[in-house]
Amino acid sequence: MSEDRFDQRLAQFRDAVAALKLALAQPEDEFMRDSIIKRFELSFETARKAMRQWLVDEEEVTYESTKKAVMEAAFKTALVSDADLWAEIAAARNDSSHEYDKNKALEMAAFVRARAVVAFEALLANLESR
Repeated sequence: MSEDRFDQRLAQFRDAVAALKLALAQPEDEFMRDSIIKRFELSFETARKAMRQWLVDEEEVTYESTKKAVMEAAFKTALVSDADLWAEIAAARNDSSHEYDKNKALEMAAFVRARAVVAFEALLANLESR
Protein backbone atom coordinates (compact mmCIF):
# COMPACT_ATOMS: atom_id res chain seq x y z
CA MET A 1 0.00 0.00 0.00
CA SER A 2 2.78 2.42 0.90
CA GLU A 3 4.47 1.93 -2.47
CA ASP A 4 1.20 2.86 -4.16
CA ARG A 5 1.06 5.99 -2.02
CA PHE A 6 4.61 6.92 -3.02
CA ASP A 7 3.77 6.36 -6.70
CA GLN A 8 0.77 8.66 -6.24
CA ARG A 9 2.82 11.34 -4.53
CA LEU A 10 5.54 11.10 -7.17
CA ALA A 11 2.98 11.41 -9.99
CA GLN A 12 1.47 14.48 -8.31
CA PHE A 13 4.92 16.04 -7.98
CA ARG A 14 5.76 15.20 -11.61
CA ASP A 15 2.50 16.80 -12.78
CA ALA A 16 3.09 19.91 -10.64
CA VAL A 17 6.59 20.40 -12.04
CA ALA A 18 5.30 19.92 -15.60
CA ALA A 19 2.61 22.55 -14.97
CA LEU A 20 5.20 24.92 -13.52
CA LYS A 21 7.47 24.47 -16.52
CA LEU A 22 4.53 25.13 -18.84
CA ALA A 23 3.82 28.41 -17.06
CA LEU A 24 7.51 29.36 -17.18
CA ALA A 25 7.52 28.80 -20.95
CA GLN A 26 4.84 31.48 -21.49
CA PRO A 27 5.56 35.17 -21.99
CA GLU A 28 5.55 36.69 -18.53
CA ASP A 29 2.86 39.17 -17.63
CA GLU A 30 1.05 39.77 -14.34
CA PHE A 31 -1.37 36.90 -14.93
CA MET A 32 1.37 34.41 -15.85
CA ARG A 33 3.51 35.60 -12.93
CA ASP A 34 0.64 34.74 -10.57
CA SER A 35 0.35 31.37 -12.28
CA ILE A 36 4.09 30.76 -11.86
CA ILE A 37 3.88 31.57 -8.16
CA LYS A 38 0.86 29.34 -7.57
CA ARG A 39 2.43 26.49 -9.51
CA PHE A 40 5.64 26.98 -7.55
CA GLU A 41 3.64 26.62 -4.33
CA LEU A 42 2.02 23.41 -5.61
CA SER A 43 5.37 22.05 -6.77
CA PHE A 44 6.90 22.71 -3.36
CA GLU A 45 4.03 21.08 -1.47
CA THR A 46 3.94 18.01 -3.70
CA ALA A 47 7.75 17.78 -3.49
CA ARG A 48 7.55 17.81 0.29
CA LYS A 49 4.85 15.11 0.27
CA ALA A 50 6.78 12.90 -2.15
CA MET A 51 9.95 13.29 -0.05
CA ARG A 52 8.06 12.50 3.15
CA GLN A 53 6.47 9.39 1.65
CA TRP A 54 9.78 8.07 0.33
CA LEU A 55 11.45 8.75 3.68
CA VAL A 56 8.59 7.05 5.55
CA ASP A 57 8.85 4.03 3.25
CA GLU A 58 12.60 3.92 3.91
CA GLU A 59 11.93 4.26 7.66
CA GLU A 60 13.97 7.46 7.88
CA VAL A 61 11.03 9.44 9.32
CA THR A 62 7.48 8.81 10.49
CA TYR A 63 4.28 10.46 9.33
CA GLU A 64 4.37 12.44 12.56
CA SER A 65 7.82 13.89 11.81
CA THR A 66 8.06 17.65 11.49
CA LYS A 67 8.75 19.40 8.21
CA LYS A 68 12.18 20.26 9.56
CA ALA A 69 12.90 16.60 10.36
CA VAL A 70 11.79 15.60 6.87
CA MET A 71 14.16 18.12 5.29
CA GLU A 72 17.02 17.01 7.52
CA ALA A 73 16.40 13.39 6.52
CA ALA A 74 16.22 14.41 2.85
CA PHE A 75 19.73 15.90 3.15
CA LYS A 76 21.02 12.92 5.14
CA THR A 77 19.79 10.46 2.51
CA ALA A 78 20.95 12.69 -0.37
CA LEU A 79 17.47 13.19 -1.81
CA VAL A 80 18.47 16.85 -1.95
CA SER A 81 22.00 18.17 -1.88
CA ASP A 82 21.82 21.95 -1.44
CA ALA A 83 20.49 22.73 2.03
CA ASP A 84 20.76 26.49 1.52
CA LEU A 85 18.77 26.40 -1.72
CA TRP A 86 16.01 24.29 -0.18
CA ALA A 87 15.89 26.66 2.79
CA GLU A 88 15.45 29.53 0.30
CA ILE A 89 12.73 27.59 -1.50
CA ALA A 90 10.88 26.94 1.77
CA ALA A 91 11.19 30.60 2.77
CA ALA A 92 9.93 31.71 -0.64
CA ARG A 93 6.98 29.34 -0.31
CA ASN A 94 6.11 30.80 3.09
CA ASP A 95 6.44 34.38 1.84
CA SER A 96 4.34 33.76 -1.24
CA SER A 97 1.30 32.70 0.70
CA HIS A 98 1.22 35.49 3.30
CA GLU A 99 1.20 38.72 1.36
CA TYR A 100 1.13 40.08 -2.17
CA ASP A 101 3.41 42.81 -3.39
CA LYS A 102 4.14 43.38 -7.08
CA ASN A 103 7.89 43.77 -6.53
CA LYS A 104 8.00 40.60 -4.44
CA ALA A 105 6.03 38.79 -7.14
CA LEU A 106 8.62 39.85 -9.72
CA GLU A 107 11.43 38.63 -7.46
CA MET A 108 9.60 35.37 -6.74
CA ALA A 109 9.03 34.60 -10.42
CA ALA A 110 12.69 35.32 -11.17
CA PHE A 111 13.78 33.05 -8.28
CA VAL A 112 11.51 30.24 -9.46
CA ARG A 113 12.77 30.59 -13.03
CA ALA A 114 16.46 30.75 -12.07
CA ARG A 115 16.76 28.39 -9.12
CA ALA A 116 13.67 26.64 -7.81
CA VAL A 117 12.62 24.79 -10.94
CA VAL A 118 16.14 23.33 -11.27
CA ALA A 119 15.95 22.05 -7.68
CA PHE A 120 12.52 20.52 -8.33
CA GLU A 121 13.78 18.79 -11.48
CA ALA A 122 16.79 17.39 -9.61
CA LEU A 123 14.61 16.06 -6.79
CA LEU A 124 12.18 14.55 -9.27
CA ALA A 125 14.99 12.76 -11.14
CA ASN A 126 16.41 11.55 -7.84
CA LEU A 127 13.07 10.19 -6.62
CA GLU A 128 12.35 8.53 -9.96
CA SER A 129 15.70 6.73 -9.89
CA ARG A 130 15.15 5.19 -6.43
